[in-house]
Amino acid sequence: MIIGIGNVGSTSLKSKIIDINEKNDIKVLGEANLDKIKSEGESNFVYRIGGGSSSREVIDIVGFGAGIKFILDWYIKNKVINNTEDIEAMGFKCVLGEKNGANMLTQQALDGMKRYIFVAPVHNIPYIETIGEFRKILNVPMVGVFEPSFYHSIPEYRKISGLPWEWYEKLGIKKNGFHGSSHRYLSAAAFKLEGTEDIKLLTIHLGGSSSICAVKDGKAIDNSFDFSTNSGLLQGTRIGDIDGTALLFAMKELSLSTEEAQSEISNNAGLYGTAGIGTDDLREILKASDEGNRRAKLAIDLFVDGIRKYIGSFSTVMGGIDCIVFGGGIGEKGAVIRERCLKDMEYMGIKLDLNKNKELNGKQGLISADLPESKVRTYIVPTNEEVVVAYFTKRVVEEGRDLEPEEMVFRLQPGS
Repeated sequence: MIIGIGNVGSTSLKSKIIDINEKNDIKVLGEANLDKIKSEGESNFVYRIGGGSSSREVIDIVGFGAGIKFILDWYIKNKVINNTEDIEAMGFKCVLGEKNGANMLTQQALDGMKRYIFVAPVHNIPYIETIGEFRKILNVPMVGVFEPSFYHSIPEYRKISGLPWEWYEKLGIKKNGFHGSSHRYLSAAAFKLEGTEDIKLLTIHLGGSSSICAVKDGKAIDNSFDFSTNSGLLQGTRIGDIDGTALLFAMKELSLSTEEAQSEISNNAGLYGTAGIGTDDLREILKASDEGNRRAKLAIDLFVDGIRKYIGSFSTVMGGIDCIVFGGGIGEKGAVIRERCLKDMEYMGIKLDLNKNKELNGKQGLISADLPESKVRTYIVPTNEEVVVAYFTKRVVEEGRDLEPEEMVFRLQPGS
């Protein structure tokens, strides 16, 4: 089955064309990504065919509709597909809805996403728009693989927050957890590398948005994200964990509406707001920190400190750690951040091989020190959310029904 994948940001559109055969062998036929497409000006177009190297061009394009048409035309011109009819289904990495499994994107499912626009405005708004644009061009099943589906196994007492009980029952305010497709892939990679699911595993996804997941005996038992994506670790432009009354106090003192406050904590907070150098790009913030910028240094220290605290917390939740996997743009390529996150953790049996940590930067491999120096095996694994989305999209289409979260098991095949 040939499946198109849409991975949408507030101003970006990433796509892949994936072929999955009857044995669930997965082959990426092509990839095409655009950024900065919500405003006039130059956009970066990054693309590759099959397993070839990536190329980059700068183009002028505005809007998701124009971006989708451009990408599909590129796939056809470069023989990734012969025509749009070759695409048999579209899969989307959706953030939050009402069903939160692997679901056909019916009008009811889209209405469920609309309900949570306030909770996840940066994600749900562009996804709803993009799905609508794809529907104008492709008459194929469209499937959403929702991020919270991976966390159905978290115990209920870890999902509730201590807020008024009616808010939990009537409003559904509980721990949802996000980055589900990434943590699902990183976990599957760890099981394959370790040769067993009977491990206490930490998957650490670090990027423009970051989170940590505790996986024990093959099941997720905790995640750093809570009800919304404005929680957990410090994010690129969003807050992490905060005192709710601090937010209410700021709203009162600054006379902010709920929409204004949501915009502030979603767009002007996190690494961006703390560093104060006009970007949330960690590379630029690290550079500014090294050059003596006090706020940039504070941003890095705050980011790393939050990661370290969750590592300790989740170690307690699992009763120890056997394996750690880093993924995501920063997790895979941020040698300095990985080193700082795991510094002085020998008491937990965690120690990096500093040479491997630098040499394998961006590549899959073991970066922990040998036994007996490190009892915890630590890996870099380039994450692959699109493969997870394609796998469950195929299942939904072939079975002709939605998948409940507890049915959704993903494992990497030998040789994959």
